[in-house]
Amino acid sequence: MIERTLRILARVFGWIGMLGMFAMLLHVSIDVAGKWLLGLPLPVTIEMTSHYYMVAVVFFPLAAVELRNGHITVEIVSQYLAPRIRRILIGVVSLLGVVYFSILTARTWHDAVNKYEIGEYLYGTVPLEIWQTRFFVPLGCGLLTLVLLWKAIMMFRGAERLIQEGNESVELDEA
Repeated sequence: MIERTLRILARVFGWIGMLGMFAMLLHVSIDVAGKWLLGLPLPVTIEMTSHYYMVAVVFFPLAAVELRNGHITVEIVSQYLAPRIRRILIGVVSLLGVVYFSILTARTWHDAVNKYEIGEYLYGTVPLEIWQTRFFVPLGCGLLTLVLLWKAIMMFRGAERLIQEGNESVELDEA
């Protein structure tokens, strides 16, 4: 039940990241085409790209990537360890990740609430509210924290299949 819920949430967040990537591609393409063909670039392209799209693309898919064991790993020594020792090592590293990402989640949540309260926005050619995107980081990191906690528990309980999954996909379109 917990695993299924985490996987569904990770898929949803992964889709949000993919939508951010598609929106960025579309927005920048229209901006470039408008600039070169019509001499009319879209306003706030740089601001939207850096404050909305990029943040969504980076932080929303974190949990989905972790569930696929898709984050960069260096296995110079660990590949030669016994499966039980590897599980314990992965569990310990996952717990370290829980500590780090829970602190990051709490701190960025606090910042997001502060930016919401003051109604943060950018002055440019067009004023652009950006306080909303401040919540992308703690949401993405928060879900990653939950996934890492679940993974640590499963490793300590002996879930060999999570190691064997390797980079096999947790398809975003599966429910």
